[in-house]
Amino acid sequence: MAMLGSDPQDMAELISKLATAIDQIQSAMGTLDSKAQSVRWEGPDAKRFKGSQWPQSKQQLNRVVADLNEVKVLVTRQKSEQENASA
Repeated sequence: MAMLGSDPQDMAELISKLATAIDQIQSAMGTLDSKAQSVRWEGPDAKRFKGSQWPQSKQQLNRVVADLNEVKVLVTRQKSEQENASA
């Protein structure tokens, strides 16, 4: 018979990996944002990059972070439900 449910220990590891990935993306984004704002670069390419390209990239990265947070919340809830069902 196939097992239904999940291994809470495996889920805890997944939650930890998701949290680490979120932190790494946010940290990298902060570092890149700081440098993008302070880089000595003038001209139309710089204006386009600083005015639209980089902000669009930040928006996409923020969406990735939000999506990963949603997954983390879902996995955390499922882990809790599995532990309660197994108790």
